[in-house]
Amino acid sequence: MRHIFIILGLFFAFSAYGQKGKPTVPTTPKPPTIRPNIPAPTTRPLPNAKPGAQPPQNASDFINILFSDEFSFNLIGLDTLKKLNGDVELNQDDIYLFCDSAIILNSQRVAAKGNFILQHGDSTTIFSDSALYQADKRIADLFVNVSLVRGNQKLFTDHLTYDANTKIARYTTGATLTDDSTYLTSVKGYYHTATDEIFFREKVVVESPDFTLRTDTLKFLADVKTVIFVAPTLILQDTAKIYTEGGFYNIPNKKGSFNKNPQYLKGDQKAWAQRMEYDGFKEEITLIGDAHFEDSTTNATANRIVYNERTGVTVLQGNAHIVDDKRNITGDTVTYDSKKGTYATRGRAHIVDGSQILDAHKVDYDKDREVGIAQGNVILQDTTEKLTVVCEFAEHSKSKNYFKASGGKTGRPLLIKEIDKDSIYISADTLLSFEPVDTLAAAKTDSLIASPSDSVSIKNEVPSVAQKPDKQPVKKPKKQAEPAIPQKLFEIPTVKDSLQTPPPAVKDSLRTDSLAMAPNPEVSGQVPQSAIRNPQSKDNRIILAYHDVRIFKSDLQAICDSLSYSSLDSTFRLFQKPLIWSDTSQFSADTVRIQLANDKIDKIFLRQNSFIVNSPDEFFFNQIKGKNSVALFDSSELRKVRVEGNAESVYYALDDDKAYIGVNKTICSEMLILFGNNEVEGIKFYTQPKATLFPMEKADHEGLKMPGFSWQIERRPQSVEDLLKPKVVALPLNPTTVPTAPGPSVEGEKKESGK
Repeated sequence: MRHIFIILGLFFAFSAYGQKGKPTVPTTPKPPTIRPNIPAPTTRPLPNAKPGAQPPQNASDFINILFSDEFSFNLIGLDTLKKLNGDVELNQDDIYLFCDSAIILNSQRVAAKGNFILQHGDSTTIFSDSALYQADKRIADLFVNVSLVRGNQKLFTDHLTYDANTKIARYTTGATLTDDSTYLTSVKGYYHTATDEIFFREKVVVESPDFTLRTDTLKFLADVKTVIFVAPTLILQDTAKIYTEGGFYNIPNKKGSFNKNPQYLKGDQKAWAQRMEYDGFKEEITLIGDAHFEDSTTNATANRIVYNERTGVTVLQGNAHIVDDKRNITGDTVTYDSKKGTYATRGRAHIVDGSQILDAHKVDYDKDREVGIAQGNVILQDTTEKLTVVCEFAEHSKSKNYFKASGGKTGRPLLIKEIDKDSIYISADTLLSFEPVDTLAAAKTDSLIASPSDSVSIKNEVPSVAQKPDKQPVKKPKKQAEPAIPQKLFEIPTVKDSLQTPPPAVKDSLRTDSLAMAPNPEVSGQVPQSAIRNPQSKDNRIILAYHDVRIFKSDLQAICDSLSYSSLDSTFRLFQKPLIWSDTSQFSADTVRIQLANDKIDKIFLRQNSFIVNSPDEFFFNQIKGKNSVALFDSSELRKVRVEGNAESVYYALDDDKAYIGVNKTICSEMLILFGNNEVEGIKFYTQPKATLFPMEKADHEGLKMPGFSWQIERRPQSVEDLLKPKVVALPLNPTTVPTAPGPSVEGEKKESGK
């Protein structure tokens, strides 16, 4: 203890230890000339040593004097005191000490002053104004303007303790670490020079050109310039903040991983997950595990979220769910571009956009064109229209109320519309739906019944959506000309298109149909008000189906080449050899309209060459032929058929026991056929009818088949699956084959048997 008081007293007598004030950060000191190859002096007795005095037990526990301009020593009791002045050089093993002057007590305690330098090995150098060094403990205390230098790292402080045994430098009065352009400050710290690991404690601040970091405890790997987070940490960038309680950040590579309660904030954007990774060069944030991302308009969750600050693109992977102000998207992978407003999905996706719901394996949405492309087992639903489309490929635009569907099971899309608590199924090569530009004009025109000879052929028609209605009279297109294929891919027909506007000379067939205005009071052809929507309403949808159209409903089936449906008047229009079946009746004409009222079949209009065949048993056929016909339904059951123009009928009469009693063939101008239980109950004839009754046993049943007769029950869809089968080849118009199985009983057979 006495030795310590002696050395401290001498040290305080001439050192600058008592200077006040925190020094400014100095520039890198110029290292002195070091002579590491000078051998340590051999151990020898101290000069003028008292008899019996013993040197230290371990020769490496004392200081070797390598050089000094001036040297003197004194004996104070049992202690030896050496004084050195001018270019002092000392060492202990691989530890070298340099200073202007020094006092050495018993070759173990050194009090150094003036330009002190401690060099340990080849990589650690410490500068200070003064220092105390204990050779037996190999510990140095350095004071005032202290700087520790290792490679590019420089540590500046007022007081530093260095333990040469553990190679740890410790400070408790504040320090600054510089590494190129990065500055790190803290109140306390531990520098492991052997491993280049530095621990900072209390009010830790890291200043970098790219960020500012604040925390209470921090670990820094000096050799790889990596910050290790071990306590709550806040990283501040120009416009963003990152919070974490664990992880690391590599300064040169600008890459970080934050694995404990990480959070990200930039403006109104927030993100959090179990783990967060940051790439400064890419300006990319990756959230892993229960990842969340949100801003003022978007909320997203997934197993993994990758967000690029520069591009504004967000990629959600695994159980992806994204909700914005327009839509709700779930899927395996979703890519969302907040700047462009576009998105894409991969893997099965479910998208809710208002009343429209889309499911598909792949979806791409282009905001500029306002069109989405869906592929792979596509299911598109419109809850307002009670409409569903199943296909393989679809083009969809909600803003234009447009979609186009193709492909699907066996290569055919399927449309399902709910009607009267039932569903009508429509299949074709292509399905197209859109909202007309001018709904008022669409309400005033029979868009597809252009003329009695009209036979519409629809071939990939998607006219321009930007086109305005033409105020000039529309010319009737030439019969031989096909509709022009538009240049734009996602364009919607306007009212000037041939699919919507008939020649000016043609009257409105819905409101002034000649059958509807017929004088017979038993038939009212007026379109019911329940079937016509407000013409001013924007809620209007046109559906087109082409080619090889097939329809199935529990009480109605049909086939044709092409079809249209308008939600404005709730009418289906069928073109090119349409055939319709309802229970035991078959309807055909050049064009056919199916009118709905209150989501039920109300009327079927047969235009040009109308032909109705009714056969409860498929052996004998009631036939109704004329120019135009209207079939009226009640609760979706056929009740009346009004025939106008060259009306002809072949009617198999029944008695009360449902046995055939004869065949009645009638020709007149108009007739009205009454049905009950889907069987003919009676016929009314108008304008000079001519009728002939044939007994059953004398009737030429084949000869009674009128020209144009064609019973094509084999083509009748029996189920939804039939709509998706390969195309069925049409039968000849006048088949000659007749059933060979026994037919139903007739009146003559009843009499012969005694019935």
